[in-house]
Amino acid sequence: MKQIVRRVIDPKGRVRLLDLPQPFVGPDQVLIQAHYSLISSGTELGTLAKTPTELVRQTIADPWMRHVVQTTVFATGLGQTARRVWHEMIKPREIGYSGAGRVLAVGDRVEGFGVGDQVAYAASGHAELVAPYINHVVPVPDGVPLRHAAFVTVGGIVIQSLRRAEVQFGEVVAIYGLGLLGQLCAAAAKAAGCVVVGIDINEQRNELARKAGVDLALGPDEDLARKVMDFTDKRGVDATIICASSRSDAIVNSSMEITRRQGRVVLVGYVKLNIHPKNFLYKEIDLRYSRAFGPGSYHLAYERGRVDYPFGYVRWTERRNLQEFIRLLSTGSVDPEPLLGGCFPAEEAQAAYDAIRTGSLKGVAALLSYRTEAEPDRRRTLAIRTDGKQVGKIGISVIGCGNHVLGKHLPNLRAIPDIELRGIASATGKNAITVADGAGAAFVTTDVAELLSDGDTDGVLICSTQPEHASHILQAIEAGKAVFVEKPMVTLLDDFRRVAKAMQQRPILFTLGLNRRYSPQVTRLRESLEGPVDCVNYVVTQPFVPADHWTLEEVEGGGRLITEGEHFIDLCNLFIARPPLSVYARALGHAPDDLRNLCNFALTLHYDGAVANVVFDESGARGFPREQVTVLARGQVAVLEDFSKLQLYGSRAGAKGTGLRREMGHREALGQFVAALRGEPNSMLGWEQASVATLCMFAAQESLRSGETVDLRAFREALTGP
Repeated sequence: MKQIVRRVIDPKGRVRLLDLPQPFVGPDQVLIQAHYSLISSGTELGTLAKTPTELVRQTIADPWMRHVVQTTVFATGLGQTARRVWHEMIKPREIGYSGAGRVLAVGDRVEGFGVGDQVAYAASGHAELVAPYINHVVPVPDGVPLRHAAFVTVGGIVIQSLRRAEVQFGEVVAIYGLGLLGQLCAAAAKAAGCVVVGIDINEQRNELARKAGVDLALGPDEDLARKVMDFTDKRGVDATIICASSRSDAIVNSSMEITRRQGRVVLVGYVKLNIHPKNFLYKEIDLRYSRAFGPGSYHLAYERGRVDYPFGYVRWTERRNLQEFIRLLSTGSVDPEPLLGGCFPAEEAQAAYDAIRTGSLKGVAALLSYRTEAEPDRRRTLAIRTDGKQVGKIGISVIGCGNHVLGKHLPNLRAIPDIELRGIASATGKNAITVADGAGAAFVTTDVAELLSDGDTDGVLICSTQPEHASHILQAIEAGKAVFVEKPMVTLLDDFRRVAKAMQQRPILFTLGLNRRYSPQVTRLRESLEGPVDCVNYVVTQPFVPADHWTLEEVEGGGRLITEGEHFIDLCNLFIARPPLSVYARALGHAPDDLRNLCNFALTLHYDGAVANVVFDESGARGFPREQVTVLARGQVAVLEDFSKLQLYGSRAGAKGTGLRREMGHREALGQFVAALRGEPNSMLGWEQASVATLCMFAAQESLRSGETVDLRAFREALTGP
């Protein structure tokens, strides 16, 4: 199937048409054959035609982006940061977020839709086949043309902006900016019984609004305030909705000026907020943002279709706003047809974007159309080359194609002799298809089962999203493939039980991506020790993450103990070189109700004659190591900082490393996995040790819940039997 994508950096504003496999359809998703998708001229053109200079300027101006870059440099070094930035710039990005078509398949948990149903969808790009989550899909009645239903996301955005403005029947509403959003907003406001004033610098757009029934359409000239006051009997409008984007502060201040005392100004577009206090303060105007298309936006559980908000408590959600827009279309209250300036075949998408950018498009909206006279290409796997694996080589396939795979695993695999990359599996195939040829992959797929059925694949790297690890591990075990899985092994205790049982019944070569144990500085530390280790103190001071960060999300992350804890536990086990006996853990500060969302914790591992303490706290400070490990042996002390600087005290006193280059062991970890696949001598972390780290992690979680020390032997027997 074909999909239109963009790059982060392309000064000419070009889009590309890629051949991709059919997207993966999860239990909460709907597979749709698109008939039309809408080009959102403002949002999409704003992402095209960026230059490197503009990106640097944007990064410098944004405090959050500056922080991300600094954190990445400190965490991974300049080389890794440069590779990550490069991949971010060249990898294909989905473009578009609104369309309509017919259902081809539904996920296991989807109700209310069947094959052949006519639907509109949000949050999916310009493609022949899309797989939105259920909360972004709404039915379309037979009387509504799909070309009109394709406006659904933009319709949801304007309806949400009117709700944020709290407009009531008979109120006067000003719509500042009469592009695609503004025209639909004006139409929806009229349908809600409002008196509407439209404002735009483009007289053609003003005329378009007048024909659609706007009560007054004006240009933003020096007489704007007087004309609006005359129209409203000197009172001002009740609410102003800004649907324009500008780097000037004139729009927001003009909006304040025409709005009545204690009125509302709602921002939908991006404008400079250098507000003159005389209107904002003296008139007690409420300034509000309208984000996306309703409650549920940016809430991962809602966006992924796992939850809905009760109707009686959240009357208007994202999906209900989308449904309301379709209702307005069905009653004829809103008619998008006059807004359309053209409908372009998907193969001519570049012409559509060029027409919008140059101003040659006669209307304010453009549609892309897709071929529907024949069955779409629904292949889940696309071959890059057809030759089989060369004799003597090890075949490796990869599940997942995110930043870690692009920036770490693929370059490291290419550096290992006699490795052949077989398949790359990802949910959509966009990243995979872009790098597959250069990386030497044989095929890309959105079907993990097809990847695992490849007879030339000897081992698989599982780098999918964390909740998917368990399923992919179990599939790989069933297929008899060697497994390298990124941490965490699993996110739920029940999943660990299932994996452990499968490994008992059908053992395979297995390792967990706990790369710190392979760091060259860790090797140097261990080689310097002359006797057994009595104590390890591991202090992790990570930067603060906001409450909506993915690591704290109930399903996607599960809390920072789950997402990161195995690393620290495994390294303690490695240094002490004895099996842990028990785990005791406590939350630092106020413990949350749901310990899966825990951010700060301390845990103690007890061994026969030794102890290890791990403290994880969001108290990072510039200049202090993010990870500091102190190892106490008999007559020796070693302090390892950020896997870049090692200070030894005692009989082998001295310093190793400058502290400028972090050696995290990713390349070495992959090398040991390949050595094990070849049957060569290796120091790979095997299933037994990996399962101990995972078991300790879940025991720590249980200790946090119960407040008691957890005996690891009893804990394991309760899970998997003696």
